[in-house]
Amino acid sequence: MIQPMRVGLDFDNTLVCYDDVFLKAALENNLLAPNFSGNKQEVRDSIRLGAGEAAWTKLQAEVYGRRMAEARIIEGVAQFVAACRKNAAPVQIVSHKTQYAAADPGGADLHVVALAWMEANGFFRKDGLGLKRDDVFFEPTREAKCLRIAALGCTHFIDDLEEVFNEPSFPAGVQSFLLHRGDGPAPHGPFTAFSDWNAITEAVFARV
Repeated sequence: MIQPMRVGLDFDNTLVCYDDVFLKAALENNLLAPNFSGNKQEVRDSIRLGAGEAAWTKLQAEVYGRRMAEARIIEGVAQFVAACRKNAAPVQIVSHKTQYAAADPGGADLHVVALAWMEANGFFRKDGLGLKRDDVFFEPTREAKCLRIAALGCTHFIDDLEEVFNEPSFPAGVQSFLLHRGDGPAPHGPFTAFSDWNAITEAVFARV
């Protein structure tokens, strides 16, 4: 008997693009040269080399917290979820996200702002992505995230971090798709890497 498809999605940097927000926030905080241009990874690497790890961690707390509303949905996500709906495949979001940033323990509730961003971007509208709030899970550790993926019975999971698929607790048998939007060759591991959501949609539903 073929197991019904159940799709799990990571959140940060898989569904949400922060490139412009990180660049803008870093420039406003004078962490980069005024003429610097680059994506999130390039911003991160430059700040770590210059201002240091603590400055980068503080910037993350700012972007994932009070500046979350400035982020945008990654192109192709809505079309992927629509394909899931068309093929009667339930979709759930499983994110490794603590409630508060370690660098800003008294700051924004990261769960609240993430849900507000989803609301604003049509995640819970019937004419949008059509998900329910009960379809969203925030886990405090990577291990807890993997255990949740197993508990939900996901048959497919999409993430932007190789470390998730290399986690010992990641459930065996789950078809793993890595969203690798950066430059350079695609990584290799216990997953298949794709550069965009259109390619993932085609790969997941090619034989459905």
